[in-house]
Amino acid sequence: MNVFKIIPPDPSQGPMALPMLDVSGIKRKFLDVPYAGDSPRQKLDIYLPEEGDGPFPTIIFMHGGAFLGGDKRDFQLAYVLNGIARGYAVVSVEQRLAPDTKFPYPLFDFKAAIRFLRANAAKYLLDGNRFASTGTSAGAYFAVMAAATQDNPAFEDLKMGNEHYSNKVQAVVAWYGLYDLIMQVELAEEIAQPGMPVINFVDMFMGISAVDNPGIMYFTNPLNFITPAFPPILIQAGEKDQVVPFQESVILYEKVKEICGADRVEFDAFPDYLHGDPRFNDPENENRVFAFLDKHLKK
Repeated sequence: MNVFKIIPPDPSQGPMALPMLDVSGIKRKFLDVPYAGDSPRQKLDIYLPEEGDGPFPTIIFMHGGAFLGGDKRDFQLAYVLNGIARGYAVVSVEQRLAPDTKFPYPLFDFKAAIRFLRANAAKYLLDGNRFASTGTSAGAYFAVMAAATQDNPAFEDLKMGNEHYSNKVQAVVAWYGLYDLIMQVELAEEIAQPGMPVINFVDMFMGISAVDNPGIMYFTNPLNFITPAFPPILIQAGEKDQVVPFQESVILYEKVKEICGADRVEFDAFPDYLHGDPRFNDPENENRVFAFLDKHLKK
């Protein structure tokens, strides 16, 4: 049973607008909590189970939107929000967006949010030792990149606050994400459906031509920073994805398996799923995702 209601998309927001979630029925929540800086986008929402004093294992979610859009209360949050009925706290993070804010600052936002949550875990009934980073599409990029560069000073802006707290997570769930950004640019037209516009959102995120600057792009690729300390990860992707190459998920799976071993990574490939396919949100797959999270956050 869903803990939320779905609000149809606002036609005035254009063809890319997503349905929003009505979370008014969730009893225990903290909305629009600032976690760093003065930007109106540097805020997060915290949802708690109806009962209990915690501390609760915590799912930290980042929405997708091609680095350019999305909202912390849009339909993508439905992937994890039912976790509050399963004994989890669920946090949805907003971040600054391209083209106004370019790499690495949105990554700094997400990692600052993790530090904020750990620093304020007691206040919000969170278990700071049981965090999972999760995300869809571009949000999966941040979930994985944060885990790959956890506590790496080259990928931090500690001036954003809570510098004495770790941004480590204990598990990752990544849905149909992009990780090698040059691959995304090179294959986008090849996988697009006929008549579908292809937007080079990677260059907008970077502020440079990705394919012309491989040296700089090395530092955007989480596969280059995965170590044996990388947390357990569940990867899910559709083989018919028409926005992000399915191969992106394959190379992530292979890299984690190579560096960390086969027991650290689980990969679900769905033969006929498209990008953001609604079947990712089916009850059967929800049970599968939470079985993974239970194994690593409730043991």
